[in-house]
Amino acid sequence: MEPSVDLYQPSRMYARAGWAAFAGSLVCVLCGLGAPLAFIPAFLCFLTGIALAWLATRPIIRVSVGQFNIGERAIAWREVREINSRFTSPLVVHVKLTNARNKLLVFPGEPERIARLMYQLRRRSYLASFDGVGYRDYWLWSSVTDADNEENGLGTPVRMVSTEDEQEIERIFQKLKSVGRSDSRKDDATSNRD
Repeated sequence: MEPSVDLYQPSRMYARAGWAAFAGSLVCVLCGLGAPLAFIPAFLCFLTGIALAWLATRPIIRVSVGQFNIGERAIAWREVREINSRFTSPLVVHVKLTNARNKLLVFPGEPERIARLMYQLRRRSYLASFDGVGYRDYWLWSSVTDADNEENGLGTPVRMVSTEDEQEIERIFQKLKSVGRSDSRKDDATSNRD
């Protein structure tokens, strides 16, 4: 294994919830012996337990510099063309690869680990688009919004004009202010009174 490999294992919460669902199913079956309608929630709890057990047994995801592995399946970063997220908890991501191949990535983890995995998938898939947005555009807008959200919006503003243009605008404003004609509405109001 490479030294900079991040491992993403399924959360134990899903296994615990699966066992709880199976226990609830058993309780409902026992209640169903006296009241047959209790077999309906028993069946639903059993299906929920199966789904949660399936999520708990998802393979480990390994993320390294050159590739990521889903169980034994290795996928190089240069093969990834699209990453489309469907759900965030558990994380369900549809990954389109080269040669019209598709892979469904399911990761049932804690919210912090899900966010970290999505960040790494997006950061290292340099040839991919993310939910229809290209790699460069995604990171450009991501950096702009991060700068805006820094310190509750009190971060440095995005520069819209060059420094020379800003100085020229300031010089013109000061000249208009000294002449007294910076507000054309004042001039219109005084001429209408006469």
